[in-house]
Amino acid sequence: MSSLSTESTPRERLDRAISVLGRVRMYWRSVAAMIAVGLSISLALALATKRVWRSEATILYRETIQTGRDPQSSTARAARLGPKLKDTLIARGTLAGVIEAFGLYPEKSARSMVEAVEEMKDHVGFRAQSSDTYVISFTHDDPLIAQQVAARLTQILIDDYRRDSLGAATMTRDFLRRELDEASAKVEEASRALATFLARNPQFQWGLNDSPYAPVPQPLGPPGAPAPAAARAAPAQPARPADPQLVALERQLARVEALLGAARSPAAPGRPLPPSVLEAQRARDAAAAAVVSAEAALAEKLATVTPIHPDAIGAKRRVEAARSQLAAAESALRLVRAGLTEASSGEARALTPPRRAALAAERSALLRQIAGLRARHGGGGTAVVDEARRAPAGPDGGAEERVIELETEWHRLRLDLERAREYLKTVQANERAANLSADAAENKSETELDVLDPAYLPSRPDRGRGRVFFAGAAVTFFFALGVAGARVLLNDTVYDGGDIHALGGPALLAAMPELPARPPLRERAIVPAYSAAPTGAPGTSGEPTGAPDDDAERPGAPGDGAEPPAVPGDSIAGPSAPAEPASARPGFTLEDTLPDGLELDDGDVGPAWSAPEPSWSAPGGSLACVGPRHLAYVGGAGFREPEVEILGADVDPEGCGVFELLRDAPAPALAALRVLRHRLDQRRGGEPLAIAVVSPGRAEGKTALAARLAMTLAEAERARVLLVEGHLARPRVAALLGLRLPPHAGFSEQLRRRMAGEARPLGVIALSPSLSVLAEPSLEASYPAALHSVHFEAAMRTLRRYFDYVVIDGPPVLGSGDANVIEDASDGIVLVARASLTRASSLTRAAEQLGERRILGVVLNDIAARPVARKRICIEGEPAQRSC
Repeated sequence: MSSLSTESTPRERLDRAISVLGRVRMYWRSVAAMIAVGLSISLALALATKRVWRSEATILYRETIQTGRDPQSSTARAARLGPKLKDTLIARGTLAGVIEAFGLYPEKSARSMVEAVEEMKDHVGFRAQSSDTYVISFTHDDPLIAQQVAARLTQILIDDYRRDSLGAATMTRDFLRRELDEASAKVEEASRALATFLARNPQFQWGLNDSPYAPVPQPLGPPGAPAPAAARAAPAQPARPADPQLVALERQLARVEALLGAARSPAAPGRPLPPSVLEAQRARDAAAAAVVSAEAALAEKLATVTPIHPDAIGAKRRVEAARSQLAAAESALRLVRAGLTEASSGEARALTPPRRAALAAERSALLRQIAGLRARHGGGGTAVVDEARRAPAGPDGGAEERVIELETEWHRLRLDLERAREYLKTVQANERAANLSADAAENKSETELDVLDPAYLPSRPDRGRGRVFFAGAAVTFFFALGVAGARVLLNDTVYDGGDIHALGGPALLAAMPELPARPPLRERAIVPAYSAAPTGAPGTSGEPTGAPDDDAERPGAPGDGAEPPAVPGDSIAGPSAPAEPASARPGFTLEDTLPDGLELDDGDVGPAWSAPEPSWSAPGGSLACVGPRHLAYVGGAGFREPEVEILGADVDPEGCGVFELLRDAPAPALAALRVLRHRLDQRRGGEPLAIAVVSPGRAEGKTALAARLAMTLAEAERARVLLVEGHLARPRVAALLGLRLPPHAGFSEQLRRRMAGEARPLGVIALSPSLSVLAEPSLEASYPAALHSVHFEAAMRTLRRYFDYVVIDGPPVLGSGDANVIEDASDGIVLVARASLTRASSLTRAAEQLGERRILGVVLNDIAARPVARKRICIEGEPAQRSC
């Protein structure tokens, strides 16, 4: 398994990752082989590699004159200059000249200069050491040539840079000179246009006293009275005295224009005029500020509400009212400037259409008279005449449009001149910097590349054999570890409980550690409980099935002249009608089944039955042969015939019998078995329970686990346990326990007799007062097909009535359907997986084949302290091998 489980804490996830990475040690042999091969290849390459020498030169970029043309920082300059210098260094023409000068790469040069240039590019190095220093290097198998080529490349780079800098500076200077000429021409053109405008319109000034030709305005009328608009528009000669007739006509013209303008203004008819021009100007400025404030409030409202909102409508009305007040204030300002009184203002607002037409005709006549007088005084009335001609004929057209046009033209000409002058200043500054840079480049004093460290003669090879070997060794180690890591990640084998949890399938019931290797159990023959073998048993004809010498050694045997003990209820003796079982008679006890002179201790009698106890003191305290014993079902006094009987007992005077399998087991193994027993006790709940122990495949230790589990369940006589051979295709229980059973005690043989119609109790072998076994006498069952008969399930139901636990050593799940038969005959399934052997895919497929109906969980067997790679080994003829 390679995937990580989903533990809850980071510590558990870290431990899980460490355990997975630790599995790399399983592949140490392949890793060692790859490392050995890689080191050998690295050594061979190192011995065959030529030595390469490297020579380096350091150049410095410096600025001797600060012209201000490169305001970039040193880092930005290095980022810009470094690639440029590198491209110049590795240019094909540069390298081709060096190759021809030094005769480099003659073989490739003979074929093609392009190949030689490409080869040299691999040996030329360029890097930025700091913001202002750069390193040029060249590698060659001759140290002297490496030094000379590095020096030549450095000098070529410096010369090319200086030549390029001079060319760029000269081109920049020439370009800026042409640009300066164009800027000067634009300034001259803008100045001429502005001067022409001022000549045509002397009423405009450029600043204050900027032009000596600007006219000085002459005050007209009484002191303090504003000059009329016609006087401001008419050209005046400062040295010429004013004509009284012309002045009168201009005043009359101003009055007529004021009357016409007041008639068109929206001012309220009863509103008083300001007393002075200053007050009128203040009122106008206040009205303009109110308009700006109202428009700002409207824009703020429209940013949050729609135009049809009441707040927006109210803001619009306030804007309209402010604009009306501004128009009225401007009209009042014009009237005050024209010298109109309150009565004249009222007269102007009360003009009738005929009166307005008369004023317009009077205005035209006044304009003609003024133009004629100015023409007689020296042609100064041209502007007025032009203005009169351009004015609209209707009464609503005035001189305001002409004033707006003149103001617009005035500002445009001034702006063009200012822009031309600013551009001229910029071009002049750039041109001065370009001249300075060009002069510095010509004199090699502005910026230059100097050799800081010249190319040196290398004394040690840059790429020797040792470096090649160490590089190859590093690559070898990383490759070997990477391959091992990939094998770990792609491995599908189950190694620990985390792999079981990662499957997300059956839960982990217990984890059995790896048990130390031990020799197989010594083979032992059971002590038979019958005086004669059943009729029809293989190899018998009504004779005793025990060894010939066994009866001679037993007290009361026929050889001693004594009568054989009575066998109450022996229903396996022959076809004759069986005697009434002693267990069914009133007052019958287990002692009635023993031979004369034998007794049982009170503590040896179990809840329903007990294994045979020693009848006399034999060497080692071993059990002696006893008579036949029947197992009576608790509460089953109505049964006339027993359903299960003891055929014999395991006697081991030299050891502990089958319990040798647990004697040397470590404490973690016993703890795991007892945890499993605890979980099975919870599942049983006081009722009989048939547990099948199966595994996905062979050689996963299910037989040994089933035997140890049965012993743990029967520990301290806490429950009656029967171990049943369920793998009839390859029976191994008797061989594992070291038992030599008679042929008629085989499970398949008993099922075959039942299939033939012979009704006899199921015979079991007692291993202890609370543990029995029902197995096959050899490594091949006499009738393996009996597993699929209905008598197998009937036998399982019968055994449940006599035992608390029936532990079935089942067959492998994959490859056959025998495990499904065992599943139907059992109450629960325990899947056994062997660490470092079972694959997760096999465990998953086995769980899918059995289904989730009766699977209790998984027991992980043989968990090693360190993950190891096991092979499936099952040697025929050696049933005690743990892998089988």
